[in-house]
Amino acid sequence: MKSFFLYLTQVTTTLSILSTSQAVLSNATSGPSCGAPIPDNSFFSVVGVQGCGVQPRLELRDLEKDTELWNMFLMAMVRFQAMDQNQKISYYQIAGIHGVPFKSWDDVQGQENQQKMGYSVACSAAGIDRTLLSLSKSCTIVLWISRMSTPAGSARDGAMETANRVRLPFWDWAIDPPNSDGNMPSSLRRPMVTVTNPDGTKSDIRNPLYRYDFHPLKSDDFSVLSEFQFKNWNHTIRDPENAFVANATSRNDEVNKRLGKQQPNLRNMLYKLLTTYQPFNQVSNKANGGSIGNFETLHDGLHTAFGIGSNMGIVEASAFDPIFWFHHCNMDRIVAMYQSRYPNTWIEDANQAMGTFTVKQNSTIGVDSPLTPFHMNADGDMWTSSYVRNWTSFGYTYPELIGNPSNETLTSSMNKLYKPRTQGLNDTDPTIPAPGGNSTNITTQATDWQCEVNMPSDIRISYSVRAFLGVPNADPKKWATDDNYIGQLASLSSSRMKTGVIVSGSIGLSEKLAQKHQAGELKSLSKADVAAYLKENFHWRIQAQDLTEIPRDTPPKGLNVTVYNVPLSVPESDTEVPTRSGKVEYNDDIDGNPPVYNGPGIGGTNSTAPAGQVGGSYNSTTGEFEWRVGHGTEDFQPPAPVLPSVPIVPSVPVAPSPVVPSSVPSVPKVSGAVTTITSAAAAPDTTEPPRGPETRYVTEIVVITR
Repeated sequence: MKSFFLYLTQVTTTLSILSTSQAVLSNATSGPSCGAPIPDNSFFSVVGVQGCGVQPRLELRDLEKDTELWNMFLMAMVRFQAMDQNQKISYYQIAGIHGVPFKSWDDVQGQENQQKMGYSVACSAAGIDRTLLSLSKSCTIVLWISRMSTPAGSARDGAMETANRVRLPFWDWAIDPPNSDGNMPSSLRRPMVTVTNPDGTKSDIRNPLYRYDFHPLKSDDFSVLSEFQFKNWNHTIRDPENAFVANATSRNDEVNKRLGKQQPNLRNMLYKLLTTYQPFNQVSNKANGGSIGNFETLHDGLHTAFGIGSNMGIVEASAFDPIFWFHHCNMDRIVAMYQSRYPNTWIEDANQAMGTFTVKQNSTIGVDSPLTPFHMNADGDMWTSSYVRNWTSFGYTYPELIGNPSNETLTSSMNKLYKPRTQGLNDTDPTIPAPGGNSTNITTQATDWQCEVNMPSDIRISYSVRAFLGVPNADPKKWATDDNYIGQLASLSSSRMKTGVIVSGSIGLSEKLAQKHQAGELKSLSKADVAAYLKENFHWRIQAQDLTEIPRDTPPKGLNVTVYNVPLSVPESDTEVPTRSGKVEYNDDIDGNPPVYNGPGIGGTNSTAPAGQVGGSYNSTTGEFEWRVGHGTEDFQPPAPVLPSVPIVPSVPVAPSPVVPSSVPSVPKVSGAVTTITSAAAAPDTTEPPRGPETRYVTEIVVITR
């Protein structure tokens, strides 16, 4: 099974390229730099933004509060997206590294008979993400500087100082929304945005965070996908009501509503993952077991929230949507926080069952495997997960990690951001206090209730197991916003994926149970009363990403859901986390109230795709989704795209930077034995994890071209 971490590392590297592209195009004599312009036949060395120190990536809503920094970021994104799509470091080409058009980038060729896939490798996902994101980030920053028309002087100096701080932001979808906007910031949902031009005038432009406009749409690049709609759309789309028409439109508000219902579960899942030790290969991807869950499944749930027909909903087309980059920045941040808390665990060898554009099927990849297609120097050497282990090497960090905080400080930050409102249930003290004090050795005993989900990761369509406390709506399309909805475990897949891997994870029930108790629906929080209530009121359903139901009486092979409870010691100190204080008890008699099915078609479910286009249905015999693929609208000619209305000033060529020996970022030192912090069904806890390695600031890497 592919590992999500190598994939994440590749995307992070691409974000570094986004930053790098900007630097390459810079005509400034000082400021952020990634090196010199490169001819099309040269290797591109991904080094992130250099020459301006290590700057924090900010959360989108915090970045927007800094008006100058926000304005510069928006203008840079506009220009980055407007680049000629044939250029190696254009937005289009960099987004294409992740999936379609399944072509080589930077002269890194693919494997024979294996080229209908992107470069991303899940077992190295974190390293790939880290490099991909650094690439993306660099391009954005310096594109603005390269076209800065402010005359030399104090104003230009001030603008350059601001440019030094520009980094690609992250979207934290797990925090409690800071305002009435909801979980999806309005900056991602507004079609238009007002910016201040270098001459001080203001312009209303198309929001570069809302969508990407193809210019032109290269239909042939998308024709390799069975998801026919991408061949017709001249811009990215989120959650279309009908994905199989050429004039489909985005429904951002619907996604925002859906994520609002999902957020408590996302927060709780993330908290358990960050505060429970698992070996890195296990916590990073869904192929390596573990009932607590993993980062890949958490990542998948966000993609599936955007709907089956959307760019974000299809792996190979997702990177063209601007929101992809902010989601993956957050995944890189999550990985960095985990690294800081547990510095002694990192990528180990794993089997790559599916293969990728450059990785053979069933090959073994690990910490020293090349993160194709990202070169680190003119000799053609590739980045590896060893080299990208230290994120500051690319010129960025995250707010929670500034100054290399101690584990106590980092734990306090995690508690403030993600601690569940209800840690567990206690029938004598039903309101378990949230951490916030400095008390030590004071704990409350409680019972945490979870449902463990085991599901095949790939049934040739993305799908979810959804949990409810109360009878779910009769219409599956309304499940994700149902008042009784608790959360989901999701797997992101497509018609091209089939691995046979079973993914495991847990959905928390305690917070919703506490709400039911406060509403007077649950008599008490004693184990006996809770178990009886769950037996009557706990429901779970299986839903394909086309929003149809997969009947529980004919589920994908290997899928099962089991409720369990576990005793916890909940500390009052905000520098500690809950730990397991007893054995896990499985409640096998709580079956989730399976419904009776009398639906039409195979397995009682069928997609809504028009005849002759893309659609399909779940086959209860094979346990897979069977696709219908047609070409009913092949002759459709999409309208011409409308690019953001910002004047683009041609950049002035720059002289190449001096060639210096390549510099390889240092790998953080590790010391001591691995220790654990546990919660829910994890192994028993031991001691607090050791302090993270000293942060190494690497700011002198430059681009070298042959």
